[in-house]
Amino acid sequence: MKKSAFSVFAVAMFSILSLSQPSAAAVTVIDGACRSVSAATGCLFAGNINTSAEGANSYLSAQDAYNLYNDTQLSAAPDIFLAPIIASDALNFADFGSITGGDTTGGTWTLNGFLANYIGVKAGSSFALYALPAPSSSGSWTTSDLPGIKNGRNAGKPQALSHIAFFGSATPVSAVPEASTWAMMIMGIGLLGFAARRGKPNATMARRLSM
Repeated sequence: MKKSAFSVFAVAMFSILSLSQPSAAAVTVIDGACRSVSAATGCLFAGNINTSAEGANSYLSAQDAYNLYNDTQLSAAPDIFLAPIIASDALNFADFGSITGGDTTGGTWTLNGFLANYIGVKAGSSFALYALPAPSSSGSWTTSDLPGIKNGRNAGKPQALSHIAFFGSATPVSAVPEASTWAMMIMGIGLLGFAARRGKPNATMARRLSM
């Protein structure tokens, strides 16, 4: 009986101690490899990033890690706010945009009707987060700012892309009018001008008759 009670007590204490231990963060800023997300080389993180609001690899983990980091690293100020658009490894990414150079170390990206102000480039066990100079619907990407391959004959070379996470305006950009729309607008302006010119002689004659 005493042995059973001791076992229950030991299990309970182990559970309490386990809960009191802080779990390792899934996403962390790599100290010394992050001056600012606005820097040309971005900010380097250990871990993964996606556009989900849930899970260990949530973009919120990266956002919180960076905003905590800039409390002591003043060059990383101000805080950032990530509004997810899509990630290039999503099944429906083709509905949002495209990338070139997939599974390589560099290429371009394009979004259809959306503007990105942050992109996260993932390769290997880390990712770089970049703040774009201005909201954009296209740009280039590279994995050369991330740690290279560690072993083998390709050691030191950039790793192949895993995916790109896009953040920015969740509202589609206003579409440019089609050619037919432009034609109708021009015709409308022309008709207004023609009507205005037709009206001038009548107004002149009316003034003469009133004299």
